[in-house]
Amino acid sequence: MEFTEDSAVQPDILVILDPQCDRLTAARLYGPPALIVEVVSYSSKRTDRLHKRRLYSEEGVPEYWIVDTEARHVERWRPGATNAEIVTQALAWQPVASLPALTIDLDELFHVVWTGLESEPW
Repeated sequence: MEFTEDSAVQPDILVILDPQCDRLTAARLYGPPALIVEVVSYSSKRTDRLHKRRLYSEEGVPEYWIVDTEARHVERWRPGATNAEIVTQALAWQPVASLPALTIDLDELFHVVWTGLESEPW
């Protein structure tokens, strides 16, 4: 995803809607998507929470989620917010009022994630 020539990033997940499709090429998306999701890891905490959050806010990303699997919550950032909304139960996203919201049961999601991790032989 590229905002300017010197600010290309690769989020874990991005969602685009019909109005953003004209900015999508085979190489990349130019400009902000409707939603960006980063899954925080030990090595990415600082980048995701500070640098990328600031960049996404400055570039007009309407919604940015930082998924913290260890803390079992999602930090939801929206433009103009000075603090994240910490979501621990149901996360709902409705970018278009005329369509049903995407609702994610975070208890269920984190249960699946942690059950999968605990059963893996490391």
